[in-house]
Amino acid sequence: MSLLDSLSTHIKAIFEDYPYRFFTEHDIHSELARIATESLMKEGSLYAETSDDHKVGRVHHEYPTPFRCDMNNYDFKLITEEEFNMKRKQIKGFRARRGFIDFAILNPTFISSNNLSVVSGKRYKDLLPTLGNQRDPVLDLAIEVVYHFAYDKPHDGITKRWVDSTIQDCKKLVALTEHELSTNVKFGRKAAMFFFSNTENKDKVERLFEFFPESNMPFFKIVHSSKKRALTTQE
Repeated sequence: MSLLDSLSTHIKAIFEDYPYRFFTEHDIHSELARIATESLMKEGSLYAETSDDHKVGRVHHEYPTPFRCDMNNYDFKLITEEEFNMKRKQIKGFRARRGFIDFAILNPTFISSNNLSVVSGKRYKDLLPTLGNQRDPVLDLAIEVVYHFAYDKPHDGITKRWVDSTIQDCKKLVALTEHELSTNVKFGRKAAMFFFSNTENKDKVERLFEFFPESNMPFFKIVHSSKKRALTTQE
């Protein structure tokens, strides 16, 4: 069983048995990290050593993207370095930030081939020049998590923000899967989106999926039913 299959199977079972255990998306991130850590530890592959001799873990929250993007007003638009430098000269105070991936498993070969500053991804000026020289994906797995909690207010304004923010996360993840480092080498080896809901507003949640961009990326929809079970579909 792949790590992605293991994560989806375990988190689905937990959500079925305890659908109100999680209050926030960060709670779910932490549970995914626990499952992944235990799985990799059993394999003896939880840690890897950087080229400058630092032993680091492979499981991480909020790993930065390898690109700048405009995410204002729930939009998503990639900003190239050329465009960024041009607009910074033209528009005083112009900024384009990097996004972050909710949950990531780093590729051990990437770790062993690069120093800590590059592997952490924190310093863009250190990471960016190295990307074109990579011969292996940076990430073995990238996951975005969306959670619509039971007691979120049902009015249309909040529902629209649900829709817009979820689509934005999906577009960010699709951009990550398509981001090429060099010929036939992508930034991420595999990516998936996990959607959880135990809200009573089922009709509003279902309407959300009508607006999703097309993608071959695995999508796990785990929705709590009125019978206190979770219904899961993979698209």
